[in-house]
Amino acid sequence: MDALIDLFTSFSGLLSLAVIGFIFLMAYYFYRLVSNNVEKAVAEQEKKERAAATRVNKAAATSR
Repeated sequence: MDALIDLFTSFSGLLSLAVIGFIFLMAYYFYRLVSNNVEKAVAEQEKKERAAATRVNKAAATSR
């Protein structure tokens, strides 16, 4: 129980809580950054695949 009292009342305890909170915020920020970049990359890849498939379909239609 003394550890919790020290955690919430002493300067070093409050500083530790601030650092832990900052770490969680940074983890959330990096998670969002990576997930947004992955979504963009997947969307771009799907767009390229659709464009390639369209070109193949057009080439097949004109060769008949």
